[in-house]
Amino acid sequence: MGRSEERHAARGTPAVELIAVRKYFDAGAIKALDGLDLSVARGESVAVSGPSGCGKSTMLHLIAALDTPTSGMIRVGGQDISLEHDLARYRRAHIGLVFQLHHLLAQLSARQNVEISMFGTGQSSRKRRERARSLLADVGLSGSGERSPTRLSGGERQRVAIARALANSPELLLADEPTGSLDEASVDLILELFKRLRAERPELTIILVTHDARVAASADRIVALRYGRVEDDDLGRHSERPAS
Repeated sequence: MGRSEERHAARGTPAVELIAVRKYFDAGAIKALDGLDLSVARGESVAVSGPSGCGKSTMLHLIAALDTPTSGMIRVGGQDISLEHDLARYRRAHIGLVFQLHHLLAQLSARQNVEISMFGTGQSSRKRRERARSLLADVGLSGSGERSPTRLSGGERQRVAIARALANSPELLLADEPTGSLDEASVDLILELFKRLRAERPELTIILVTHDARVAASADRIVALRYGRVEDDDLGRHSERPAS
C-alpha cells in the first residue's frame, strides 16, 4: 500500500473535502468548476494538473475562501467554511498561500515580508521578528533577511514567499504554480524544500497546482482536472513509490 492509500485508509476527518462544488461566472456562461468532488487526507501531498481553464486555480481560491462557490460545500478540517464569519482569521489560522508570482512587498525586507503575515496574531514584535528569522533560516536564507526582494533571485523570492506562508504554522499549504516562473536549479531547490517540510511536519497537507510533470511526480498523488471536474485521480497507483 502506498503512502497516499495509507493516509486515506486511516485518515479520520479529511483535511479538505469538496462536495459537488460549482463555480460559474458571467451568469453561468463560464463554468470554472462544474460539480467537483475531491477529498484530501491529512498530511497528504496532492498535485493538481490539467489544461488552462480547467478550474485548478479557482479551486485553490475557493479553499482559501478568497472567493465563494456558486453551489456545493467545502470543508476544511471537517468544518464548512461557508459558516466562517471571519475569513481573515480563517486564512491566518489554517491556510498558507504560495503563488507563482511571490507577491512580496518591494519596500519591505525579506524578514518584514514574512513578519507581515503574523500581524493580528497577538505576537509581540520581538516574537514575530524571531519567528521570521527562523523561517528564513529554514528555507536557506539565514543571511538574507534584511535584503529587499529586488536584491534576491527569483528562487530566493519564492523561498521567502514559502517562509511567509508557513509563518502561522498552517495545517494546509496551497501552492499555485509555485515553480512556474523559476529556472531548473531553483525548481530543484523548491522541491527539496517541500520534501524537507514534509519530513519535518508530517501533519502538513499540501495541495499544489502545477503544469510541471516533475513537480507533480514529487507529490503523493496526482489529480487531473478537466472541464471543472476530476478527470483522473491516481490514488492507489503508487504502491511501488518509496516514501520520500
